Formats: sequence, C-alpha cells, structure tokens
Amino acid sequence: MHISDGILDPKICIGGYVLAACLVGIALKKVKQEDITKVSVVGAAFFVSSLIHFKVGFSSVHLTLIGLVGIVLGVHSSLAIITGLFFQAVMFNHGGLSTLGVNSVLFSVPALIVYGIFDMVFKRIMNHTVLGVIAGILAGGAVLLAILCVMFILYFSGEELRGFAYLFSISNGVLALVEGIVTAIAIMQILNVKPQMLQSYRQQVK
Repeated sequence: MHISDGILDPKICIGGYVLAACLVGIALKKVKQEDITKVSVVGAAFFVSSLIHFKVGFSSVHLTLIGLVGIVLGVHSSLAIITGLFFQAVMFNHGGLSTLGVNSVLFSVPALIVYGIFDMVFKRIMNHTVLGVIAGILAGGAVLLAILCVMFILYFSGEELRGFAYLFSISNGVLALVEGIVTAIAIMQILNVKPQMLQSYRQQVK
C-alpha cells in the first residue's frame, strides 16, 4: 500500500512531510519514558509485517497492521509508523524517501481514527471477545480508508495513474479482511494476557 518515489508531484510530497512532522511532533510531546519500549516493539512488528505477502489474483499484498498499531499505541502510532516505513524504504525499497511523509500520513491517520473509536468502545464494553471483534472490524476499516486515500491521490496525480489506482484498490481490498482477522485475534490475546499493553486500558486505569 506504499506510494513509490517518482509518482507524486513534489508539492504533494512536501505537504506530506509537513503533515507527518505535525503528527510526530504531537506524539513526541506526549510520549513518556515507559512508552518507548512498547513503541519500539510495535514499530518492529509493523516493519516486519511488510515481509508477509500473499497472492491476490495476479498481484500480491502484504500486511500493514495499522489498526493494531493504532489500538496498542494510540497517539504514539505515528512514531512507530514513520520509523517502520523509513526502514522499509531503505532496506527493501517499499515506498520511497520522497513519499515517506505522504505514506506516513496515509497510515497514521487511519490508525489514530481506529484508536479514537476503540477507546470510546473500550469504556463501555468489557467482554474481550466483543472487543476483539470490534477491533477487527475497525482494523479492516482502517485499511479500506488508507486504500481510498491512496486511490484518491493516485487518481488526481495524473491520467496515466488512474488505471493503476483501480487495480490497486482491487488487489488490496482483500487485505482489509485479512487485517481484520489478524487484529481481532491479536487484541483478544492481549486483553486476556496483558491488557495494560493497550493505550485505552492505560487511560482507563489512570
């Protein structure tokens, strides 16, 4: 779901970096010493997720885990995401450095939206299975939102990219279902074993 170098107009790339810098600045302002380890671990999981590919028709897609990142890290999500995307671009040529800001925003905003909704639900529902299912639905929705945003950017970045935008949406649509299932299982396990990992849990016990 990455946008590669050389596709977007430089103005869009600069705007992406500005927005990404704002998100990272907010996250850094709120991060505490005890959060660093969790951000590092979740960021590593986000980074490794790009290596898990599966075939969809004639193309392949890979996990993003942006919904899971959002639920676990909350406002700190952008720190893990931009770091993971940077190393994905440098080490595996997934995405690019010029589009790092845009890609970070495309992943971070859905992650933050998922966290905001899940946090509201978490305060009202205590059943772990129900919370896991809701987390899965939200994670799938986060992927669909990111896909729509990428399609929008590609569609209006040039007529030659419009066909690619449609192909991209079809190949990545299945990803939403897979992400939802993975996130649901992961969140149910976390709730049963170590709920304090979740940002919503930590906010509630304060």
